[in-house]
Amino acid sequence: MNALLLSCLLILFSINSYADYLSSMKATPVADNVYAILTPARDIPNPENLGWNSNSAFVVTKSGVLVIDTGSSETIGNALKQTIRQVTDKPVKWIVNSHAHGDHWLGNIAFKDSNPVIYATTTVNELAKSEGATWVENFKRLSEGATGDTPLLLPNKIIDERSELLLDDTKIVLFPSGNSHSPGDLITWLPQQRVVISGDVVYSDRMPTTSASDITQWITMLDQLQALDPAAVIPGHGDVTDVEGLRRLHALLSGIHDEVKKGYEAGLSDYEMLPAVVESLQQYEEYYPGFKDKLRSDISHVYLQIEAAEFQ
Repeated sequence: MNALLLSCLLILFSINSYADYLSSMKATPVADNVYAILTPARDIPNPENLGWNSNSAFVVTKSGVLVIDTGSSETIGNALKQTIRQVTDKPVKWIVNSHAHGDHWLGNIAFKDSNPVIYATTTVNELAKSEGATWVENFKRLSEGATGDTPLLLPNKIIDERSELLLDDTKIVLFPSGNSHSPGDLITWLPQQRVVISGDVVYSDRMPTTSASDITQWITMLDQLQALDPAAVIPGHGDVTDVEGLRRLHALLSGIHDEVKKGYEAGLSDYEMLPAVVESLQQYEEYYPGFKDKLRSDISHVYLQIEAAEFQ
């Protein structure tokens, strides 16, 4: 077999494998006209998950579809579009970009043909402009080319305060999280169906990423989400959860914060306090895959936040 033929076969195999993997996308009903599209991945974009590592959701109204988060590439956005079409042929008229991390919004471009209104905060819009190309390159490298070269389609409608929208007959409430998980997070609340679509403000069965967080505000926001008493929560990563999932994440983040603060006040460095923090929070390991490895970086992030707070 000559080199050119082998190369062509490998490319064909890669395309077919990619198509097979993304064909596993399915729309899971969560409430009346509300669907979750849940990735099986519990890690960052890589060659195994081909860049599909975050959840999406959509809401079907009388005239169109609202999509919350569109994935990490044009290809994933197109697979998402096909999955939506298995439920409805109505156009995607609205998109919410929950935050600026590229695995949640780079798929916007797949919906360009329906000219959607794309909601985001000012902060997310600015970060998308300044960091979008970097996210594309990073994901392409991490996935060994699977995510490809995705053109950017930026948010075009700014939401910087709690806003109640009526999309046909469907009530949508959008509100900023106060920079809980990352700067400019935007949460979607469906009061009629009692469903929260949270982006990465909620992780149900994957360890949370705290690198861009304000952990004290995040804990406060989880209190506020619990007060809504949602029947279901569609997280940015993990399976659909409910109030119990919110309570567990609240307890985990509170535990991380309190244990790191205790170690900081005892004069320990982040790596010196690691064994005690792991032991104190051991009960959460069964719920969050990668618990110990991820906790190392979470401790460092929270340590820096506690240190900074001491000098304010």
